[in-house]
Amino acid sequence: WTLVSRVLGLVRDRLMFGEFGRGFESGAFLLAWMIPNLFRRLFGEGALVASFVPVLTRRMEREGTDGARRTFGKVFGAILILLVGLTLLGWVLVALLPEELLAEGGLPDHGEEYAGLLRPLLYILLPYVLPICLMALAAAAQNVTGRFALPSMAPVVLNLFWIGGVLYVSGMEASLAERALALAGFLVVGGLFQLLLQLPGLKASGLLARPRLDLADPDLREVGAGMVPMVLGLSIAQLNVLMTYLIAAFLVPKVGANGILFLANRLLDFPHALLGVAFGTAVFPLLSLLGERGEREELECTFDRALAFSLFLALPAAVGLFVLAAPLVEVLFVHGRFTAEDGVETTKVVKTFAFALPGLVGVQVLARAHYAVGNRTTPVRISVGLFFASVIVSALVAPTLGTFGLALVSVASALLNSSLLFWSIRMRMGWKGTGVLPRSMLSTLLASIPTGLAAWGALHWAREAFGPGKTGFFLGFAVYLLFPSLVGLLAFFLSIQLVGGEVGRGLLSFRRHKPNQDEPQ
Repeated sequence: WTLVSRVLGLVRDRLMFGEFGRGFESGAFLLAWMIPNLFRRLFGEGALVASFVPVLTRRMEREGTDGARRTFGKVFGAILILLVGLTLLGWVLVALLPEELLAEGGLPDHGEEYAGLLRPLLYILLPYVLPICLMALAAAAQNVTGRFALPSMAPVVLNLFWIGGVLYVSGMEASLAERALALAGFLVVGGLFQLLLQLPGLKASGLLARPRLDLADPDLREVGAGMVPMVLGLSIAQLNVLMTYLIAAFLVPKVGANGILFLANRLLDFPHALLGVAFGTAVFPLLSLLGERGEREELECTFDRALAFSLFLALPAAVGLFVLAAPLVEVLFVHGRFTAEDGVETTKVVKTFAFALPGLVGVQVLARAHYAVGNRTTPVRISVGLFFASVIVSALVAPTLGTFGLALVSVASALLNSSLLFWSIRMRMGWKGTGVLPRSMLSTLLASIPTGLAAWGALHWAREAFGPGKTGFFLGFAVYLLFPSLVGLLAFFLSIQLVGGEVGRGLLSFRRHKPNQDEPQ
């Protein structure tokens, strides 16, 4: 379902920008959508779930399904009240925002229209935090009982509503601003359906309960106490994303800059999530196990191989993203009101973002290596420092360099983050390394050069054979994206055997590591 959701997400973005382009309408819509998404990531998918799952698991072990159901009902009721309060507070703050401030995002030509659209969009989309955060709570409860199907389908439901909404509003005889308001309504209804989709799973797991408010409940207090520090930790990363979009919306002179960054980020997120987040999550239990046992030498060796393997994946992926940036944007997004000129600007940002991919993927291993030995403060301190530095520099470069400048700041931040974490491990924590990392990086870098050349050559041949812009979507996807990707992938694996065959074998060895039978599981 995750892969289905990501594919539907690309379809959604293609339809969305084909309908609205990069005008002030899409810029206002994306900015308004960022606000409930911030709450979703902070509360729904982050701190709330992480603090709620251990409490519910313990209650189920001690009192069975009945006790877990009572706890779920109390937490659900309290979170419902909290979210209603946050939504009402958000409405008040939106009402108090000066018209002149909101209009800044549409200057120089559409300030009044931008302000007139952004405010009602915020009114409509703020209530989305209720169903999406409650859905995350219901999904977490089902996961505790071993049910994963309905929770994993929730993002698919939202994308289907978004796609259906765009198709519906495209047939409306109305302005683009009015269509954006109608689409916002579709998303709120989609959020409600995401929540309703979880009810059968809750009932089947025996956890469906009437919401109750009991502020004296110890389980509720424990969930609340656990959320506070997690929200503070998670807020840095999410605020960084939000501030980048705000700066793009209000300080970049050309309207719709946040839409360009949104699409470029979508293309960066795909390999980042598949390679970085997934791999970092998979290797973390092994690092934590070795750190808990105090097996320093084995931990250092495993860390070196894990970081080397993550870069073994990320470096050729970054080369591929850079080489294929133009056809990616052209095939996936350039149509309708999203013009070829918009595609050129997006391509420039995607190519810049490609340099950040090794840093972003590496951070997933570097940060978890700190966590494995109980050092949770260093990654947070580095993130906080880079956040404030990024905001200041972004605000300075945005008026002159635009989206390209913001992309450069993001790349510098990602590479600095990974470099500082690596320095912390080598210098402050005293990990000397095993020699695997420099050898594998050299081999991977050398193999990435023919990879890029092969992909570029295949793309050049495809353009000569079929001509740019003369194919439909599916043929264009096959000849401009799939074919060069396969050629580049083949070139990488052939090259890695020539320049360092042990990389592909040695780096994979830690993936086969399993605790001995007499080791604690």
